Amino acid sequence: MSAARSTLAVRVGLLLHGNKIWISEFLSIFLLSSILMTFFTLTLLIVLDETTIRSYDRRILALSNSGETALATLTDLSSKAKIIDAMRVVLGDRLSSQTYYQLADLVHRNSTTFGYDPLLLLAVIDVESQFSAQARGQYKSGAASGAFGLMQLKLETAQKIARSLGMTVRSSSDLFRPDVNIPLGVAYLTQLIAQFRSFKLGLLAYNQGPGVILEQLAAERPLSKDYYDRVLRRFYRFRAITDSLGIVKDSSK
Repeated sequence: MSAARSTLAVRVGLLLHGNKIWISEFLSIFLLSSILMTFFTLTLLIVLDETTIRSYDRRILALSNSGETALATLTDLSSKAKIIDAMRVVLGDRLSSQTYYQLADLVHRNSTTFGYDPLLLLAVIDVESQFSAQARGQYKSGAASGAFGLMQLKLETAQKIARSLGMTVRSSSDLFRPDVNIPLGVAYLTQLIAQFRSFKLGLLAYNQGPGVILEQLAAERPLSKDYYDRVLRRFYRFRAITDSLGIVKDSSK
């Protein structure tokens, strides 16, 4: 009787769903459950850590992008300020503050788009129209040349360039608008430079017409460089102005 009780004491069972599970089996189930619980906990922690890391990465990237955007904005503002300073020194009070800001924005935007020094575009505009948006071109004889606006574009040429840019020019009055004239003028100059594979020849073609330049080159006649020289003189004048203003600003710090 005691032996039976001893055996029974050793093999005390747990009744579950009608089946008897002994202590050793219960311990195995407990250990297995603990292992599984630990595994799931570790997996959950890893997932949470990965999510946190990715969240931090996104925040860092967003901060980096915002920093780059701020730097680009600061660079743009600095460039526009330089353009305005250069124009103000040359033109004084001839233009309103609003016009200065509009021209600076257009010159900066198009110089960036087409890869020019903005001071070069200022030089071309200065030679072509002396910054008069309502300028009408004339030949040396005094006859109207048919060129209009800041960069002195002819209507037919402007309409052709406008089509390639997806813009619309209905009449010569459109060319008196700086937001139309400057993009078309810069695009036309870029086209001529690419056509002649030369900045100098492209600039001369802008002034004299590509047909004239081609004819002179074919006949091996010397080219008139007066326009090219005038643009370069204005360019170096604008650059000297911005350099001197930069020196003044630096010395005041």
